[in-house]
Amino acid sequence: MCMLNIKRSFLKALVFSFFSIVPSLFGDAGYTTVFKKKYQVPDNQEMRTYEDIALKCGKGREANFTISLPENIPPGGLPTVLIVGGLKTGRESLQFIPNHGQYAFVAYEYPQRLKTLHKINVFLHIYTVRKAALEVPKELIAIIKYLRQESWINQEPISLMGYSFGATFLPVTYVNAQKKGIPLGPGVIAYGGAGIYCLFKANLPLPNFLKKPLASMAAAIFKPIDPILYAPHMKGGFLIINGIYDSQIPLECADRLQNLVPEPKTVINLETQHMSPENLDVNLRLINISRQWLEEKRQLQHS
Repeated sequence: MCMLNIKRSFLKALVFSFFSIVPSLFGDAGYTTVFKKKYQVPDNQEMRTYEDIALKCGKGREANFTISLPENIPPGGLPTVLIVGGLKTGRESLQFIPNHGQYAFVAYEYPQRLKTLHKINVFLHIYTVRKAALEVPKELIAIIKYLRQESWINQEPISLMGYSFGATFLPVTYVNAQKKGIPLGPGVIAYGGAGIYCLFKANLPLPNFLKKPLASMAAAIFKPIDPILYAPHMKGGFLIINGIYDSQIPLECADRLQNLVPEPKTVINLETQHMSPENLDVNLRLINISRQWLEEKRQLQHS
């Protein structure tokens, strides 16, 4: 009887272990949909269908994003672009694209805590901000997994556009996707740089004598997402855009990123300051350059 109980316990443990690993063996999505809202917004060409979506992708963690779709979905589906903008833009980044055309554009929304990063009291909440920053690549991967299951997407890998603060997350996201066997399309890295110390030193709203020690501390705290660690391992084609007179992304940061990203890559340095939501001319120029480059890459892939 004792031996029989041991065998039963062993079988139960074996069955439990098997079903515990089944999700990872068969591609656990890593998220559940907790919110979805659909509505319509016009652009210069047509009435678009928008969807605000929230995914639960970890303990107490949500990935929020907005999808823009055309009125008519072609039989073959739509090429899809995920936009990771600056801290002050989430869904709003979609309004900087005047004509979305036959694309599905997806805008990522940063966690609320991360939006305090530009404020002077950020170091009072540094570890919660750090936690939010380190979750961004995981949330982007969850969003990509979600999008790949949608009926309107075509067979092309999803492309990413990272602008300003969002450019920081593209190297780690591309490398993480590669490790998970998730193919990604050509990417745009605009007004970003490599080296967390360099980036914090240029952007901390502090007196000069405090910038270096606090930038050193920030570099250690946020090291797990530093583009320096991931840029050399990125695969695929990339467009890298920077501003020559950008005070927020010093040339040493921009040059480092441009040199670290492997070929094939296209590097464009514009005679501009840093991009911002208020500088509509620069934003429109960047979007046009990005879209033209992506379209050329798509045509080459199909030729």
